Amino acid sequence: MASDMDEKARNEVAALKERLRADKDAATSLEDLAGAPIQHHFPIDLWSLSDSELDNEMGKRLSFLNEDIDCRPTVEIASHRRFIGPFIVFCKKLLLWAMRPYTNSLFVRQNRFNEQLVAFHLASFIRFRRLEERAKRLEKLAGETLEGGEDEVPAVRHD
Repeated sequence: MASDMDEKARNEVAALKERLRADKDAATSLEDLAGAPIQHHFPIDLWSLSDSELDNEMGKRLSFLNEDIDCRPTVEIASHRRFIGPFIVFCKKLLLWAMRPYTNSLFVRQNRFNEQLVAFHLASFIRFRRLEERAKRLEKLAGETLEGGEDEVPAVRHD
């Protein structure tokens, strides 16, 4: 009886391993494998990523920056305290109202900086793509030139 249970458990574990291996092979990224976005609480070694993983990471980070351009606080002030809570909320709102003229100028400057930073990163990303395409064209042209037996490489056009 015990050996039947052991054999049954081994078969189930082997089936699970096979299913997980198939899921891993079918997944294109860790997020696909996990079934949800992964929150990284550690720095990612960008040098170890493949080109497609790096493109994906750049796109995610650019989207994150774009979504969080406006840094002004939007959270509603609340308190969980039953009796003193309304007083605490009132004091916080009063303090934020009094500080608004000072904080708004900082937030406006920060928002402008954030917008420019996102635009700069997007422009850098687009420029990188164009340079990458140009390098591929030049590699193809150089390969065709070497195959054709020509001694001279045509002049490269700089935009």
